Amino acid sequence: MTSSPTASPVSNVPDSVPASSSLGRVAIVHDYLNQRGGAEKVVLEMSDMWPQAPIYTSLYRPDSTFEEFRGRDIRTSFVDRIPVDRGFRNLFPLYPAAFRSFGEIDADVVISSSSGWAHMVRTVESAVHVVYCYTPARWLYRDDYMNSGGRTAHRQSLLTPLAGGLRRFDARAARSADAYVAISDAVRRRIRRAYGIDAPVVYPPVNTHRLRPSPRGERLLVISRLLAYKRVDLIVSAARQLGLGLDVVGDGPLLEDLRRSAGPGTIFHGAATEETVTHLLDSCSAVCVAGEEDFGIVAVEAQAAGKPVVAYGRGGARETVEDGVTGVLFEEQTPASVVDAVTACARLDTSPERIAASAARFSPDAFANGLSSVISATRELQTLDLSGRLPMSSL
Repeated sequence: MTSSPTASPVSNVPDSVPASSSLGRVAIVHDYLNQRGGAEKVVLEMSDMWPQAPIYTSLYRPDSTFEEFRGRDIRTSFVDRIPVDRGFRNLFPLYPAAFRSFGEIDADVVISSSSGWAHMVRTVESAVHVVYCYTPARWLYRDDYMNSGGRTAHRQSLLTPLAGGLRRFDARAARSADAYVAISDAVRRRIRRAYGIDAPVVYPPVNTHRLRPSPRGERLLVISRLLAYKRVDLIVSAARQLGLGLDVVGDGPLLEDLRRSAGPGTIFHGAATEETVTHLLDSCSAVCVAGEEDFGIVAVEAQAAGKPVVAYGRGGARETVEDGVTGVLFEEQTPASVVDAVTACARLDTSPERIAASAARFSPDAFANGLSSVISATRELQTLDLSGRLPMSSL
């Protein structure tokens, strides 16, 4: 394990890479398994790539995450014994110790799937530690995340006196990894600002094969955790103003607030099954994403189903949505901007097949090739006892 990685900022990786099975003993580390989000889908894909790899995580709630995790080798920390689920974010002072409590993970390759904590895990000296980063911790580096909504006020008051120390610890942990990989160019820039690391980009895997392009329906669709920074309130408000039907898939602390503000045509489905989500994608008119996404798997899934996307024009949406072709981007997070974008989206005449074709570049095969390439290049450098820098020619 090298001490100070700096990877070159490249977005493309070779088409031909060593098989994932040639990497030796692999271990996967993830922040927590108690949500049904894009990061958890990525971990499932990693687990399918390396079926024998144990998954280390702070806590695991089988009923709150994807059913496919049942039966896999999941190893939890002492935090798992604390009887919390939805309130897990309030345990943030414990997570560094939780991941350190695993000791030095003994594997040839350790892959940390991290948006805040998993990269803090320790490994044996000979291991290659690669961090697949969704974003540097929002609560440490994004004031808007902690300040969005009154429900986070008590967490902000707890975090403020600890923030300086946590940032220093977080940065040291990041720089102790052998390589960082960003899920999008937007995240690559955040990693550089937070840690001074230049990370290659490997887009997350999206199971586009389960979806087929179909004609547009009549109702808008949101698939999101119901958190303040996701700005689902903007979509709910716009649908009410336009008198449009809206389906909301997802759960979270803002559910009741959103119910109270919704129009009569809005249906909240909660944590719906995969079959229900697929049906809603097949039958909707457009999928709406009002928050700044790190990447945005939902936007890609929408396009795979042949549906245009209405999205806030920041973050990953700029990389996944072709404005005016496969969707409409809006520049201000206001109900009026969303109303205008939804109205413009209704005028798009791009065929479902053309929209679906744009999603093909985010396939699981592309992800497997990209991630395996970074790991293999990092192992070669470690074998050669180099400094840990990943030159562009190596990727």
